[in-house]
This record gives sequence, C-alpha cells and structure tokens, in this order.
Amino acid sequence: MRKIAFLGLDNAGKTSIIRAITKRFGFEEELAGIMPTKRIARDHFKFLGLEITRQDFGGQAQYRQDYLKNPGKFLAGTDLVIYVIDAQDHKRYSESLDYLDQIIIFFKEEQLNPPIAILFHKFDPLLIDDKEINKNILTMKQALTRYNQAFDIFFFETSVYDLKSIMDAFSIALSMLFDKMEMVSNLFAEISRNYNCIMIALFDSRGLTVGEYYRPHISIETKLKIYDVYIEVQKRIIAENRKLYEFSDKFDDGTRFSGVVEVLKFGTLEFYLLFIVEEDEKDLAKTIELLDKIESAKPQMENLIYQIIQ
Repeated sequence: MRKIAFLGLDNAGKTSIIRAITKRFGFEEELAGIMPTKRIARDHFKFLGLEITRQDFGGQAQYRQDYLKNPGKFLAGTDLVIYVIDAQDHKRYSESLDYLDQIIIFFKEEQLNPPIAILFHKFDPLLIDDKEINKNILTMKQALTRYNQAFDIFFFETSVYDLKSIMDAFSIALSMLFDKMEMVSNLFAEISRNYNCIMIALFDSRGLTVGEYYRPHISIETKLKIYDVYIEVQKRIIAENRKLYEFSDKFDDGTRFSGVVEVLKFGTLEFYLLFIVEEDEKDLAKTIELLDKIESAKPQMENLIYQIIQ
C-alpha cells in the first residue's frame, strides 16, 4: 500500500485535479458543483497492480492547524506529496510557501524524504504567455530550490482546461513510486528511432501514462492534438468494446498521420498502447507496413509490462 497526500491552501484546486484524474470524460460538468473538502477525503485505486491510498487534505486554515499540531497522525507514512498552488493567486504565495515549509520541517525531523510534486495549478492556456504570472511562478520555483538537497522536487504547470497537463503531472509523480518505469520510455525511444515514429505511449485504463516517447522537437500543439485524438479513440473503443482501433487525422499544418490504439490485458489489468506515424501520402502501403513493423515489437513491450507489475 502506498499513500499519496494532496496538500495546499483552500481553493488551490486539489479536489478539481482529483476529479479530473478520476473521471476524465465529462468531469468539466462537475467543476462548478465542487464543494471545499472537509478535513481529509480518502479514496483508493490501483496503478500497475499497486494499491494506493489518495488523501485530499482540506486546505482551510482550521484544518491546516489541526494537521500541523499533530503531523505524525496525518502525514506519517506518506510516500508521495502532491502540493498544489493556485498560480493565479499570487497574494497567497507567501502563505502557501509557509504551509509547505512546516510540512517539510516535519518530514526532516522524522528523517522522511518522500518525493514532492509541486503543481502550479490554474495555469490556464490563455495565461501561458502572461509575463506577470510566469515571473511569479519562476520566483516561487527559485524559493523552493532550497529543498532540493533533501528532497526530490518536481514542478508542473496544470489546468483543468488542459487535461493532459494534469494527467502528465500525476503520471510522472506516480512514476516516482516505481523503479522500472523509465525502462518503458527507454524501449519506446529505441522503437521510435528505429521506425521514425511521431510517438509511442502506454496508458492504463484511467489514462495514466506508464511510458511515452515523442519525436524530438514536437510542439505543444501537436502533443495536445495527439492526446485529444487518443481520448476520442479510447471513448470509441469502450463504447464499441473493441480491442484495436486504427485512425487517421491531420495536424494544424496539414501533415497527415496514422495511428493505432490497441488494448493489452494482463489478468485484471488493462492498458492502451498508442503509436502514431507520419503518413506517406504518395504510398499509403508504406505507412501500413511501418505500423505493422511497430506492431511486431509488441512482445517486447508486453514482457516489460510483466516485469513492472510483478
């Protein structure tokens, strides 16, 4: 059993992040009705066969005081911290930093060093080029580097209006609990180089990334397009109860691509393997041949998954 603690001030967006991760399809409709978390909300899930308890710590001042009065009761045994900061609320940056300070003091005193993923949340797509917000976030990151010697700290910018940003942050954070996760991405990198793929990725049934590799210098817009296509394809696979789905589409620059999503099952565990290549518009047979060659590497991927989940 592993324990993940979602911590941060009230209104930082912890619960909306968890709702997005848990539901994915249609979670946006529920955002307006989300109420502040009272004390600690707990749920359980499995990732790669590992039992995980997820704790959403209410961020109101009275609850934070309770946690910090008896941190051993609430924080002992934490394997991963996901600390959420409202990127738009720079007036509370100092308050959020003080809260994180006290949490880290406890871990230091107990000689615990769980990895810490810090999410600058509500960093909505329209704000990506906002110089003031980017400057504020950079200032916070610089202030937090003082913890680097004692803890593995990772930074992410996330938004409920960019589901991939949330899924990527949570997937990378979860990978810190597994020693062999990097092996998947390394294998995908080798396959991608051999066959000049645009990307290869492996997701679990909830859309959490087990491993992925993109062709170098792929733009953010292209990655988001690929993820949107994957989400739509997965919906169809579920609705039609299919094990394999082939598709073709084009990027904003007009470049066409072909891809395959295949369902892989290991006992009760289910995964989605996605690979995408650029189409040869003059000779589509070459595109089909390339997809078949990538498919032939599937046994290697399956063997690696077995190693991770055992």
